[in-house]
Amino acid sequence: MIIKRASNPDSVARGKGLFSQMYEVENATVSKTLFISGQVAWDTDGNVVGAGDLRAQFIQTYENLRSLLAGAGGGLDDVVQLRTYLTDRQLLGEFRSIRNELYPSLFPSSAYPTNTLLIVNGLADPDLLLEVEGIAVL
Repeated sequence: MIIKRASNPDSVARGKGLFSQMYEVENATVSKTLFISGQVAWDTDGNVVGAGDLRAQFIQTYENLRSLLAGAGGGLDDVVQLRTYLTDRQLLGEFRSIRNELYPSLFPSSAYPTNTLLIVNGLADPDLLLEVEGIAVL
């Protein structure tokens, strides 16, 4: 049996958004841990979805994450840690707004994964605005 608990202890400041400060995973049996490479807003042909549109790229990126997880027998609620890369600090407010709107439907259990957000100079394709990598425990 695997027990996963999101945790936001009072001993640290609560984050500015929908994410958990820590995720505890207890494994009483054999589990599967997925280390997910950075996902971006590419469709199955490798074309950028939503060039210049952060919302469209966010949706496609999370659809790619969901697809990978489904292929391994899991879902977004199995994600315990994310790392998000944004290409421009000016996108931060818009990103948080999109995340706050969409996370409740993406993570219906409300046990949001831990998340580290980094601002980077660019990604593999100059039309990409964000990239998300993660760890999931099934």
